Amino acid sequence: MKIKIFIILFLLLLIGGGAFIGFRYYYVFGEGVKSGELNYVVKKGYIFKTYEGKMIQSGFKSSNKAGSIQSNEFIFSIEDEETAEKLMSMGGRQIDVHYKEYFHSLPWRGNSEFVVDYFVVKTENITLDKVKLDLVIGDKEMIKASIYPEDATNQTINWTSSNDKIVSVSSDGSIVAKECGKATIYATCENKTVSCEVYVTEKKQEPESPDWYPQSRDREPQEYYEGY
Repeated sequence: MKIKIFIILFLLLLIGGGAFIGFRYYYVFGEGVKSGELNYVVKKGYIFKTYEGKMIQSGFKSSNKAGSIQSNEFIFSIEDEETAEKLMSMGGRQIDVHYKEYFHSLPWRGNSEFVVDYFVVKTENITLDKVKLDLVIGDKEMIKASIYPEDATNQTINWTSSNDKIVSVSSDGSIVAKECGKATIYATCENKTVSCEVYVTEKKQEPESPDWYPQSRDREPQEYYEGY
């Protein structure tokens, strides 16, 4: 009987201890995204070598001087080696990092309760190879967009037209002039948008050239000069 009680107590302690450790060290208390300038990522540690990083965020921070602007530091660890190696070469870049928050750090996971699992390189600017077009009905044209920086995570451009009846645009930037008028083509990536103004006119009918048009006396029929 005593042995059974001992076993039950042992199992209860084992389960309780496992639940406590799991909750304290492995339970994800929160998740979020931080934006800012990556200051550094280093690999360090006496026994366990872990990846540690710091991000600088510009904004308002409570201090003795009300309304003063200070830099907020976000200290984090990186468990995934591939992600850490990529971030090591991106010091000074503006990025978004997604993190998980734990109640307590682990020596082999990192020194911080905040652990970054992936990052996003933000789109800073978009440029178009054309900003104005003069077309006639039926014309087709291609507009090319470039995203900066080139390694931005989101490379998807969304194309729209202010008036599809005048000018339509496809997902690759191909446009078709349909009716006379003016339309604006927009290229958007994340929160960046650029535009191209398109003016459509009706195709002018060129005058038909006659089969014969006297331009010189030498080209006129010989009978024309009889009697002179």
